[in-house]
Amino acid sequence: MVSQLVIEEAGQQNAKSIIFLHASGSSSKMWRHHMSALKNDFHCIAIDLPGHGKSHEIEWTNFDDVTEMIADIIKRKAHGKPHLVGLSLGAGLILKLLEKQADLFDRAIVDGISHQPIKGYRKVIAMVHLISLIKNTKFTANLMTKMMQENGTPKEESQLFVADLQRASRQSFCRAMSQANLLRVDLRFDNPIFFVSGSKESETIHQSHQLLAQQNAQSGCAYYPNKGHAWLFSDVKTHIQLLCYFFQDSTFPDKLKGF
Repeated sequence: MVSQLVIEEAGQQNAKSIIFLHASGSSSKMWRHHMSALKNDFHCIAIDLPGHGKSHEIEWTNFDDVTEMIADIIKRKAHGKPHLVGLSLGAGLILKLLEKQADLFDRAIVDGISHQPIKGYRKVIAMVHLISLIKNTKFTANLMTKMMQENGTPKEESQLFVADLQRASRQSFCRAMSQANLLRVDLRFDNPIFFVSGSKESETIHQSHQLLAQQNAQSGCAYYPNKGHAWLFSDVKTHIQLLCYFFQDSTFPDKLKGF
């Protein structure tokens, strides 16, 4: 049932909501710094997606079903038309909402995904299947921790991600991430959307963001130099600054660069 999805809330007294959608293998905990920083100004809702976090016993089926779950939460929980923020898998769900139910939300930040499969997606999906089989091993935990820390992610954040990955349902993780890499959406939208990525991500993502950002004057796109996918784990402060810029008309983060 839709109501089974676990959510975390903060700032319930505020008039405007932000809904946070996490990456595959992660959980709502990845947004805890954002929620702490923004709870005085926004009603913050972070969702544990099917197969992840405290919703790990709920099976991930497909993007259409999960999009409907999120739409239901928006209708039941959000204060007015909320802003949306998503990374990777979560960003893909925003694109699906943008395609099917754009009238449900206001602005959004889409991080680290394309509106069509990236070049080499078959290899990525094969790697996803492999990781799903060995994700709970000590080898994978050490490897993921090392990779994230080499990319500048603090030890606490890398350990939390590994714990979330190990808790995630193997089948749901594999299915969700594979579907995210096969995602193809047809977008014609009026919502202001900011598209962001790491400079080392696939050129397909960069091209997608530039193309989509041209759809209306209030949209935009940028990249974080010398970082790859999920750069926000290594610089949460800059990502929060981006939200303040796009949702509150604050100063644009100086570490992000325009195309």
